[in-house]
Amino acid sequence: MSVGQAVIVASQKGGVGKTTLALNTSFALAKRGQRTLLIDADPQGSVGYSIQGALHQRPGLAQVVSGSRSLADSTVSTRLAEFDILPVGAISPTEAFRWSAGLEDGARLREVLDQARAEYQVVVVDTPPAMGGVTLGLLRHADFVIVPLQAEPLAARSVRQLLAALGSLRKEGAPVQLAGIILTMLQSRQDSSLAVAEESWRLFPDHLVFEATVPRDSAVLQASAAGVPVGLLHRRPPAVAAVFDQIAAELEIKIGLDVNDDEAIPLLG
Repeated sequence: MSVGQAVIVASQKGGVGKTTLALNTSFALAKRGQRTLLIDADPQGSVGYSIQGALHQRPGLAQVVSGSRSLADSTVSTRLAEFDILPVGAISPTEAFRWSAGLEDGARLREVLDQARAEYQVVVVDTPPAMGGVTLGLLRHADFVIVPLQAEPLAARSVRQLLAALGSLRKEGAPVQLAGIILTMLQSRQDSSLAVAEESWRLFPDHLVFEATVPRDSAVLQASAAGVPVGLLHRRPPAVAAVFDQIAAELEIKIGLDVNDDEAIPLLG
């Protein structure tokens, strides 16, 4: 098996739909046949609270980086054979800042990413809304980063700051590349939201902005409340689930994942 790709979902700003993007894109990649691991690196356990089953109470990343548990023993299998989750693990609120700061150099995180890349085709990591601590440690050794851009005024400013930080990391020798920017919470009937979309298309090169955009949709909120990916909200997935399928398809191309889907399917048997 070839070595997989580690993709970090990062934003300096909270509330931009980062965890929703990480969870649903990971699920979509797995549905497309990519063996996928979703890692929750947010001390608040955002992924764990977004999924039924109280994952925030289980051992996870914190125990793996400390050496008290192995990666294999800490990952959680899902009903989708290609999709596993590594929760953040047990971290008390008083320890969260110190734990995150202690991982900023990325040394222990690199070991975890290397192990994960050996077992999975793609490793998606949800991070806390900050550029320091565990986020910075992960970016030092990731292959790619996805940056969500909330379609609201002034949001582009935080994205430019993050891109500047990525440039500094690359000058230091970090391999991380920008997979792209994804517009989130887009309201197509609101002028201010559309203005942010138009600004992003004007500011950033076409190849750095995903074609797919995540709308502000009630089904996304319902899925988060139900603790499931949007694609599992109902027996017949809501239309917005197709957005994450498109993001996954674009991501496969951007990061060079093997698709193995060259054969056409005839209409008539």
